[in-house]
Amino acid sequence: MGRRISTIEEGSIAALCGIGVGDVLLKINGQQMRDYIDYAYAVSEERLLLLIRKADGSEEEIEIEKDPYEELGIGFADDGFGRKIVCRNKCVFCFVDQMPKGMRKTLYFKDDDWRMSFLMGSYITLTNLSDGDIGRIVAQHISPLYVSVHAYDHAVHNMLLGNDDAQKTFDILGRFVENGIEVHTQVVMCEGINDGEILRETIEELYALYPGVRSLAVVPAGLTRFRENRYPLKPVSRKNARKTVEMIHAYQQEFLRENKETRFVFPADEMYIKAGLPLPELEEYEGFEQIENGVGMVRSFVDEAKDALEDLGGERPRYREIGMITGVDFYPFLKEIAREAEERLKIKINVYAVRNDFFGEMVTVTGLLTGGDMIRQLKGKLRGEVLFLSSCCFKENEETMLDEVSLDDLADALGVPCRKIENDGYEWIRAMLIE
Repeated sequence: MGRRISTIEEGSIAALCGIGVGDVLLKINGQQMRDYIDYAYAVSEERLLLLIRKADGSEEEIEIEKDPYEELGIGFADDGFGRKIVCRNKCVFCFVDQMPKGMRKTLYFKDDDWRMSFLMGSYITLTNLSDGDIGRIVAQHISPLYVSVHAYDHAVHNMLLGNDDAQKTFDILGRFVENGIEVHTQVVMCEGINDGEILRETIEELYALYPGVRSLAVVPAGLTRFRENRYPLKPVSRKNARKTVEMIHAYQQEFLRENKETRFVFPADEMYIKAGLPLPELEEYEGFEQIENGVGMVRSFVDEAKDALEDLGGERPRYREIGMITGVDFYPFLKEIAREAEERLKIKINVYAVRNDFFGEMVTVTGLLTGGDMIRQLKGKLRGEVLFLSSCCFKENEETMLDEVSLDDLADALGVPCRKIENDGYEWIRAMLIE
């Protein structure tokens, strides 16, 4: 037991105390360090007693007095988690199961780890939680969590998750809410399965747990061309998307009248785009609690970009001509921003919608574009402009895309400079200007 230390920040408390790389943190204030959650929970205190096993095998106690929540400057091997908790479900819409063969191994890992849900906002199903896990979450008040529910109807829920024990999700949700754990939820909507009246029931049952359950996002299932021998799902139709948005809007108004605080349930941006309906205004997304789930991401980007254009003073453009790569869904929105930026900055901006041949044309979001598709569709068509790409096309903190094409590879293949820009409208406009 304990966590092996892999980095020590220079000048940090840990460095001043003589803690070194290779040491193992065993306990803080008598509590064993099972993972990073235990560490983060313990170091919030002002007075700490650390039990360290040194590289030579000896053990040493170190007393520390610090400000509340002040960091020690310690980094851990495996991010302090060790083995991740694997998903045991066989969801009929699972995107990992729709990946082609031959890609890097990490893309095939199915995470269902409550610790990652707390720290990173990833969605979990609760189906693999033990009583010990539940007790620990309650005792340490691990909140908020992000939970995939998909359907309140037990038979539909079990079928979607491919797990006969999936119905316990709502029992655990109730226990969390009773103990003050806040939860954000999602439904991945599959055409003809958990839409319509099934979705209506799910919305109402989750809202019955408000304010413990803080929000619900409804997201259309993403389907790739790699669905051989999989459950025969159909993409969400325009008609169904429109009916779903209209249903949710009615619930939003009802809930807002009732609780005076929140609309509670939100369609993902992709649902509006499928329906051919305009996006809500910025204030209707409230605190953007579900933005990483594609709820309000487009509106946020567009309004940030427009605000940045309004804030322009005497700044001059850095480039004469810019190219912007985007997915099919976001193309009309980025095109609108480009037109306004062209007018204000007196530059040329070309917006390129890249079709997703790699995963299939049903996948239309920018974040799942590959470098290979960009190269095949744009090679020979560019005119020397600087090419902007959203950071959502790349692995986190890296410059490599899903198909291992790097930013440098892309620039070499297309023969133009390429820049990775944070997925933020303000940053896109600022990147056009001389610093």
